[in-house]
Amino acid sequence: MERVRWQVALGATYDDDAFTEALTGFRRMYGVAPLRIVCAPDVLQRAAALFARSGDDALSRDLQFAGIPLVGAIVAPGTIVFEGEVDEERMGDW
Repeated sequence: MERVRWQVALGATYDDDAFTEALTGFRRMYGVAPLRIVCAPDVLQRAAALFARSGDDALSRDLQFAGIPLVGAIVAPGTIVFEGEVDEERMGDW
């Protein structure tokens, strides 16, 4: 399996459509769902505000989007990174 990453600059005030579009971009590019979504702290807090009960949930809960874990990491502010695995043989198909 080949590890793949799709990095998107969403900004700190993105909406749920922008987040969904970024996820769709990963799926379109690699043909699979990501295994996890790595977020800058500001993106993670915004995701919690959009998809959980409040922005504070980013600090105290396991967050998910469409069943995919959202985790905080040290990446550029406003950045989200989708990580997954693709069969090396399939990667040559497109």
